[in-house]
Amino acid sequence: MPHAPSILRLPARLSVILGAALVALFALPAAAHAGTCAGTATTKAFKSFGDTADYSIAPNGHFESGTSGWSLTSASVVSGNESFKVRSSADSKSLSIQPKGLAVSPPICVGVQHPSFRFFARRTSGTWGVINAKLRWTDSGGRTNETVVGSISGDPYLSWKPSQSLPLATTLPLWQAGQTLSVRLVFDLEDYGGSFTIDDVYVDPYRR
Repeated sequence: MPHAPSILRLPARLSVILGAALVALFALPAAAHAGTCAGTATTKAFKSFGDTADYSIAPNGHFESGTSGWSLTSASVVSGNESFKVRSSADSKSLSIQPKGLAVSPPICVGVQHPSFRFFARRTSGTWGVINAKLRWTDSGGRTNETVVGSISGDPYLSWKPSQSLPLATTLPLWQAGQTLSVRLVFDLEDYGGSFTIDDVYVDPYRR
């Protein structure tokens, strides 16, 4: 007599499959970590430009104490602060980046409560030039990812000007409260344009 398949085994198998699916659905993204970012002092750095959000200065983002933690290619600290002096009237330095140059910030802890970042920029040579602002982060497989989130260019930057608000957490695999990711901000100049100077790099630590 042929052996009849057991109908009692099917629900057990289904429960295993459904359980695995639910675990995959609700698991943290592989690139993110559970935890919270440490609190930082905030200021309304861009209030005079119509942005009333609170911001925190990025690590050594004012360049007054050098560039510890930054990775630089054809870039260096120079005299001359962004003209609005939003951090302090005593500030006197900024970061000059040459064509083909690159400036990469120290790691920044980013959670869903860090939606954006801004900085000041000025084109200091050439008839045109572009800074590509990127986010650099590492996934669970050890692969380094870079995402372009905005570009700074044009004659308005012949004098100091704040960048637009650039996306941060909203472009990263951070979908739940309590997830964090270590991210570096990358400022990458187009190879054949002019040079730029940047200053006062700020991160928005609160969701609007």
